Amino acid sequence: MDAYTVRENGYDVRVSPRLIHAIGLAACVGIAFAARWLAGTLGVAIDTALALGIGLAVGLVPAVRPSLLPGAGVAARIALRLGVALLGARLTLGEVLTGGADALVAAAIIVVLGLVVGALATRRLRLERQLGGLVTAGMAICGNSAIMALAPIIGARDRNTTYAVSTITIFGLLGVLLLPVIGHLIGLSDAQFGMWAGLGVNDTAQVVATGYAFSVPAGDAATIVKLTRNLAIAPVVIGAAFMARGARGGAVADDGALTRFALVRAVPWFVVGFVALAAARSLGLLDFSLPGGESLAAAMSTAAAICILVALAGVGLSADLRATLRVGPRPFLLGFGLWLMIVLVALGLALTLADG
Repeated sequence: MDAYTVRENGYDVRVSPRLIHAIGLAACVGIAFAARWLAGTLGVAIDTALALGIGLAVGLVPAVRPSLLPGAGVAARIALRLGVALLGARLTLGEVLTGGADALVAAAIIVVLGLVVGALATRRLRLERQLGGLVTAGMAICGNSAIMALAPIIGARDRNTTYAVSTITIFGLLGVLLLPVIGHLIGLSDAQFGMWAGLGVNDTAQVVATGYAFSVPAGDAATIVKLTRNLAIAPVVIGAAFMARGARGGAVADDGALTRFALVRAVPWFVVGFVALAAARSLGLLDFSLPGGESLAAAMSTAAAICILVALAGVGLSADLRATLRVGPRPFLLGFGLWLMIVLVALGLALTLADG
């Protein structure tokens, strides 16, 4: 892999990929522990919001962002997936299945409604079909994961993919900042808020941040709902592959490979890991004590919390807010309309289906 070039004291300096990734990862770990310490000092469970906020603030500094960006991207991807998988050690399989039953119904309503309204709004706004489809899929299903899974299937241009991701990022950050405050103001229970966050916020990292900003039980519930909602990408990817093949007048050699690749990305290893650890917890395999006195399940839960903070720091550092603001009015209007509708419908479903 080619070396990275960074600017230091007015000179271009060549840095190895391993070193530049290590610098960004170290910054994310430092931000995570700073957020954890600060939240503990304040006595308020806002460590997830702090990790994201500090990451955003540091990412706005032009002098340091280029050096931290490669490692921050790795942290945002890998640490999040590892953290979500480890969260399975906090729950039993019965809790996952119980929470997933209502979540499946609610997620189906959100996904179908979002896809239908998004398709109609794309035509109404005279938005480019490819861009409108990516924004709609991201809003209705699972944020950036849906966008990145669909982009190769429909042959999306890089500009459209970037615009869609930027639009999703704007409203995901709004959800992280606003939903916990609103949830406390209207007196939602942990279960209700968890379902609301899992349905109403798009990207996995943002759902986790929103849920745990409210409470730990709400974060657990939000994670279950979000993982259930993620499953909807599989039939959407398959449908998009058939539509794209038909639009191109027949077979394209790598259609099957692209579809398999997208499906693997849509239902990745961390979902399997989450369920597997929940099953192990149900069987009592994680209950034995470690040398420090805590159980393996408790240690995994702590590790999950730290991984998620590291990932959120990476999300903040990676977010290019300046580029996000250049998305343009029509994709923004589509995203805003879908976001508002999904948030309101999700709140109604949470109040109806989740226990108070």
